[in-house]
Amino acid sequence: MPPKPKETVKKPTPQIARPAISNATLLYIPEDVVEGFQERIETGIHWTLIEEAARHHKQRCFKEDIPRVSFSEALENKIHTSILRGFLDEDSKLSLDEQWELILPTILWDNEKFSNDEGKTCFRSCNSITNDLVKLIKKAVKVGDRGILQKDLKQVQVLRVNDSKMTHLDSGLTEFKNLVTLNLCGNFIEHIDCGFMPSNLRILELQANRISNVVLFAQYLPRDLIYLGLSRNLLTSDNIEGLVHLPQNITVLDLSENDIYNMEPLLDVLVRLPNLTSLMLSGNPCSVCAAYARTLTMLLQRLKWLDSREILPVDRSLEPFEPHPDDLRSAYFNFTILRIMSAPQPPKPEKGATTTFHVELEIPLLDSTRRKFLMFRRNESLTEMLPPPEDDEWPVHKLPSNFVESKSCKSVEGEGSSHESDIYRRLTTKNSREICHFTTFESNKVQWNKVMNFQEPTVRIFCPDLTALRDTFRSVITVKLIYSVTSTAKQGKPDKKSGQFMKGSGEQRAVLASIKCALRSPDWSQSSQHFHWDDSLGTNDAIHWGDGDLSVSVDSFLLSVFLFEEYLQTLR
Repeated sequence: MPPKPKETVKKPTPQIARPAISNATLLYIPEDVVEGFQERIETGIHWTLIEEAARHHKQRCFKEDIPRVSFSEALENKIHTSILRGFLDEDSKLSLDEQWELILPTILWDNEKFSNDEGKTCFRSCNSITNDLVKLIKKAVKVGDRGILQKDLKQVQVLRVNDSKMTHLDSGLTEFKNLVTLNLCGNFIEHIDCGFMPSNLRILELQANRISNVVLFAQYLPRDLIYLGLSRNLLTSDNIEGLVHLPQNITVLDLSENDIYNMEPLLDVLVRLPNLTSLMLSGNPCSVCAAYARTLTMLLQRLKWLDSREILPVDRSLEPFEPHPDDLRSAYFNFTILRIMSAPQPPKPEKGATTTFHVELEIPLLDSTRRKFLMFRRNESLTEMLPPPEDDEWPVHKLPSNFVESKSCKSVEGEGSSHESDIYRRLTTKNSREICHFTTFESNKVQWNKVMNFQEPTVRIFCPDLTALRDTFRSVITVKLIYSVTSTAKQGKPDKKSGQFMKGSGEQRAVLASIKCALRSPDWSQSSQHFHWDDSLGTNDAIHWGDGDLSVSVDSFLLSVFLFEEYLQTLR
């Protein structure tokens, strides 16, 4: 009889080793913490342009002495900066025909031909009060009656009074009885008095205001409302309970770019909205947790769109899913260098020295050492020095002279053409006594090769502080390629030229490349987000969004950055 085939025993799936998340994590703030440490943590961070603008507006929202501006005043100011100004001015010496034939064409021509992109954007914003504004003006010009224009303006279905420093609504809004869409973005509104809103309102946009509590107005919103935009307000996990009182017809809810941290209370609210089909949460700390997309797509079965991305059938597993609690309050940031190509070959080191290459990634907001240092100290400097050893023979701040003027700056015979560049001559001494509480995560060190590969992931950062991780994707990170020369002289052996004793190893390094890369908010539906290197476009940045050699890879469990570096031939 043939022998029975051996039964293959399936190995159990290894358990994922995850650091414990408790009060000892970065989120825990002790009672004896130095006041203002969080502000110092964010000092010196290079934010993206969009984030700079958002923070500027948010700082203004926190001011206590904001002048009170009603809806009626804001609308009047909006009209004053638009092309409606001359047509509604009863004291104007120009007729409606003269305004139409002379002034309006001149304004439109000047904006089209002589304004830069920023000017055109401002012009569109000032004249976005309603749709077809020119058509509205033309009707009044034909009749020759300014009163017709005032009357028709109050009959519009779309009204935008944005960026007008408005702080509150008043009875002026009740005159717009036909409104279907109301846009009040970019103001300083803190409380919403729903008594002034038209009953047939369907779309309400309140992005970029100072709303911190929805309990006071959620249940009084118009019953037919289907869209509510609360992006870039002051919402947190502690003040979102009122969302459960939103009108039952709500189908689109925009809560993006707030400070909602905990997923669990948010889920308790969202499951009670029966008609919710589209949800925007990107830009909140909870949106970068490991189980973000999978949890929402599995628990909210009626949801069809998440963060403006369609939820496909493959995004929902047929198997029951119960997220690990830690996956709702933590994630990993993985930075991987797949390869570095075309780096010039370094000169041959002298005897007793070795040369290596490594990558340094500067991400200040994720550096737990720096955070803890600033939490308890007021030092402006982030650098400390170890006390000198008791041995008087220790050469403080110096390396042997033959190491400083090393032969590593000289070319290897037969390879002179590849060493004519001076990039390897810019060596600076690394002080071994220096403790740097700053921003640097280092990769493993590799020897030079035409194609240098690093371990994967090159840097792995555990992130229990989701706010810091969220803000990292709003910032500009720095990637550096470092060349190091390390002396490996034996202890106690005197240097022939200097006469000093060398103890331990000394290191010198040179920065061969420093890359600034503006990250973007992770997209749950994309397996990777790509950048490319191109310094020939005549811009201040060499890293550009689009397919290429730098990509940010995001999935439901990892937040990763991959670098394909292929441009060092420009340093030759």
